Amino acid sequence: MQDLAEIWREVSHWPPEQRFALATRLLQSLQEPPTVRPVSDQQRAAMAELIGIWKMEHPPSDQEVARMVEQARRQKYG
Repeated sequence: MQDLAEIWREVSHWPPEQRFALATRLLQSLQEPPTVRPVSDQQRAAMAELIGIWKMEHPPSDQEVARMVEQARRQKYG
C-alpha cells in the first residue's frame, strides 16, 4: 500500500488530462481480451467459397446465385 500512496502523491500533481489518460489506460487494461470462437469445417468451407467468388473476374448474378442455392438445397434435402 505504500507504493500506492507514492503513486498517488506523484500523479496528484499531474494536470487533469494526464490523470484522465492514465485512468483510461488503467481501465482498458482490465478489459477481457476478445474471445476467439473456433470456426467449424462448414464455416471454413463457406468462407473459402466466398473468397473464390470474390476472386472471379465475373461474379455470378443474383439470379445465378439463387439457382445455385436452389440446386444445393435439392442435393441436400432431395
